[in-house]
Amino acid sequence: MKLLLFSLFVSCLGASAAPDGAQLFANNCAACHVLDQMVVGPSLAEMRQLYLGKPDDFVKWCVAPKKKRENVIEMPSMVHVGDDGLRAIYAHVMKVAEGVKVKKQEAGDPYATSSTYNARPQVQRIFLPNAGPAAIAVALDATNSLCWDAGECRMRYAWTGGFIDGFPYWRGNGSNVASVIGTVKYREAQSPFGEVKDVKFLGYAMQDKLPTFRYRIGAQKITERFTPAKNGAGFQRSFTITPAPTAAMTLEFTAQDGVIITSDKGTMSGDKLTISPADATAFTLTFSLK
Repeated sequence: MKLLLFSLFVSCLGASAAPDGAQLFANNCAACHVLDQMVVGPSLAEMRQLYLGKPDDFVKWCVAPKKKRENVIEMPSMVHVGDDGLRAIYAHVMKVAEGVKVKKQEAGDPYATSSTYNARPQVQRIFLPNAGPAAIAVALDATNSLCWDAGECRMRYAWTGGFIDGFPYWRGNGSNVASVIGTVKYREAQSPFGEVKDVKFLGYAMQDKLPTFRYRIGAQKITERFTPAKNGAGFQRSFTITPAPTAAMTLEFTAQDGVIITSDKGTMSGDKLTISPADATAFTLTFSLK
């Protein structure tokens, strides 16, 4: 009886929270699919042509895709989104692509000429230099970008200038890395929490088109969110830690010429931040890049 009641409770929860197709598309699909032209995968307009009136076929393909185009990366399975989520994505694609015509694919890096690529903010999961295979490129605004490594749950580096040239990656079918467009201004040698061993990436959530990265170190869950600095010269990095640490903790960053690091809580001494247990539950650092 308890199991039955629990199942009914879960079912009721699911029924009251319909999946957001637009948000699911942004989190899982937008890095490879744009509205009107082929980039990494087919455009939304082409997908509408292929699957209009065929939601079951759309879900089936997303769960178990197969390679059917030369020189195009095989789509990974989206089974983790679930049937309801995939149907919500389907409805979103059918709606936004209505009446849109497919454009001819441009030569070179397809992202460089697409409105999606030039939009800011921008998030792409892609191979980047000096990072692990689970790299995520984030363009915070028109000037500031960074590389987040989901494998090690830490930022690798930040740069100013343009974003990335992904064509070497797409052309090499994933065997090459994208190029950073701009100048790397800040590199981090390791996690601010030190040489962590028991670390696990828990995904990321999108807010205002920017990701909040979630990961676990031991028993503590950490979120890390990047936003442009208010003066436009650098970025802000906001942490939350739960449960709160039992004692004051020290986070160590990497001192570099032309980089000034300040914190709204705790005490900065050079490249080290010492912060109390209460303040460690939520704090923000500003990285000013010259």
